[in-house]
Amino acid sequence: MNRRGFLSSVAAGWLVHTAAPGRAPLAGEIVGAAHGAGHLLRGGAPRASPSGPAERADVVIVGGGVSGLSAAWRLAGAGLDLRVLELEPRPGGTSAWGEDGVVPYPWGAHYLAAPNVEARATLRLLEQMGVVTGWDAAGRPTFDPRRLCHAPGERLFYEGAWHAGLAPVDALPADALEELERFHALEEELTELRGSDGRAAFQIPLDRSSRDPELLALDRMSMAAWLDREGYRTPFLRWYARYAMLDDFGGELEEISAWAGLHYFAGRKARTPELAGSRYLIWPEGNGRLVKALLERAAPRVSLGALVTSVRPQPGGRVEVDYVDVQRGEARRVEARAAILAAPAFVVRRIFAGGAAGELPARVASAWLVANLHVERPLDPNHAWDSVLYGAEGLGYVDARHQLTDLAAGATQRSRLEAPRQRTVLTYYRAYGGPDVAGARAALLGAPWASLAEGVLRDLAPAHPHLRDDVGRMDVMIWGHAMPRPRPGFLGPRPFEPVCALDERVAWAHVDQPGMALFEEAHASGVRAAETIAAALGLAIGESWL
Repeated sequence: MNRRGFLSSVAAGWLVHTAAPGRAPLAGEIVGAAHGAGHLLRGGAPRASPSGPAERADVVIVGGGVSGLSAAWRLAGAGLDLRVLELEPRPGGTSAWGEDGVVPYPWGAHYLAAPNVEARATLRLLEQMGVVTGWDAAGRPTFDPRRLCHAPGERLFYEGAWHAGLAPVDALPADALEELERFHALEEELTELRGSDGRAAFQIPLDRSSRDPELLALDRMSMAAWLDREGYRTPFLRWYARYAMLDDFGGELEEISAWAGLHYFAGRKARTPELAGSRYLIWPEGNGRLVKALLERAAPRVSLGALVTSVRPQPGGRVEVDYVDVQRGEARRVEARAAILAAPAFVVRRIFAGGAAGELPARVASAWLVANLHVERPLDPNHAWDSVLYGAEGLGYVDARHQLTDLAAGATQRSRLEAPRQRTVLTYYRAYGGPDVAGARAALLGAPWASLAEGVLRDLAPAHPHLRDDVGRMDVMIWGHAMPRPRPGFLGPRPFEPVCALDERVAWAHVDQPGMALFEEAHASGVRAAETIAAALGLAIGESWL
């Protein structure tokens, strides 16, 4: 360790262990993900003879994230024995959540924007949950207002003060304001734009988007290059666009396809009067609430801590799935009628050979750090759901308690804002979006908790200089492969034609298919794989939900 590293370590230890007189040192740890077990697959899946007789299932689903659980949800009414094998100690993937605080909180994805009407499967789930309460005369969904983010929704710490929203229009210089207004006007134009084939230029699900060659050409340049070409140069506009790219894709402007970047701003079409205040559906545990809904409705048998090492089709219409029970160190086998591999492409290539596995896309995955700060005292009286700091290394934090107002009991928005803030959990996010993804991942995995915790406190210090005195515990999650990064060219030679069937009775489901980690895409990929397997098994499950 050099002198700078030594001093940084000393500073980290001082900061996280020092507090105001009478307060205990900050507690915390690094939790998940299961990198050590997952890395056993590198260099080839480990081989071991299964102990005991083979287990049985109709369909084995490898991966208990949104895609895998969505597949189980789609097959739930078919009378099948569904088995989910998940490596992590909790289901949900990057939509996992925690419940050991004063309020549930997210460990990853923390909201769902109101889906487009084209996202049929997601709207079906929301309708089952009671979040979609009906449909208006134009065929658009109406939402339970208690699930839409209550005001104040977003705020930005800019030039030493908090401002409502992410654009401090009253504080921006004239040139930045002009660029921002021009960008917003273009955003509206692109949202309504249709390609030469009559399709929406940018749509969710992605496969409903236009195939217009002029639009697809945007995938051959980066978002940074597009901003340069269009004359967007002020520091604020560049920060605004960079924040968006890191927030949804985990990449810097230079790392993200211009098509993907513009899709971020123009892909959402849900525009109704009730969504004028907010179009975000949020829960204390974030998208963990959606995972819970999938689990409740699918009710599969879920095995946690299960490292799948091999998936092999066998004669006679069987599929063998070998896995290791990580906690017990035992090799096991499941014999099934079919399998759905709800895992990233690089994992699937290591556990499944043959079939269409060679056609899987090559994706680069972004690394993320998520920290949950268990706050014991109020931070400030105007605390919003999402708080962002201009120029910070991270993306800010969300307040897990924000949505717990009991509107039905008569609590008004005004009384909620005036009431003293209670203990809560703040979820902090940071994406490592540079080109050296392997280096960023290795640095994160090698960093001690004290160093990571100190980095979080330091990043938030401009807005909260005394935050250390308000936090009792800070736990940190490292997502080494959090999401696919849609680099220039990510659409590939055949845009919007996802690989699904890998073999006669093996299907693939993951957001690596479209290359963008949106809930609707993860959900749709799981439903698509389930319907592919149902057809292979000759099951009558009705018309497609996509």
